[in-house]
Amino acid sequence: MEHLSPEQVIQLKKLLLKRKEDTIRKINQLLENKILASSDVEDEIDSADLEMERLRLICLRERETKYLKKIEYALSKIENGTYGICENCGKPISFERLKARPVAIYCIDCKKKLEVEED
Repeated sequence: MEHLSPEQVIQLKKLLLKRKEDTIRKINQLLENKILASSDVEDEIDSADLEMERLRLICLRERETKYLKKIEYALSKIENGTYGICENCGKPISFERLKARPVAIYCIDCKKKLEVEED
């Protein structure tokens, strides 16, 4: 983390903690959603609509849960001094990239290469 100043690390940690708080709140709202618990619908079309909405909410909850794990991973990397280092090439991840995507684990060059390989 030598490429990041102590002030930058503090700024990024605050950003991650804020995103963690927001993500936990979103997950809790999804868990409290009455649609996920409701099952007493008589009409077939209403039932199908309800099921589609239920699936959408489950997908949203799963996405938020995965993002929360990434946030927690980034916070653990700050604590052990490895935050901001590309997990592919070992080079520093720029502060600008980390501000935009504080859970980034790859530098922009490696991320681009990995995306090309996925296509």
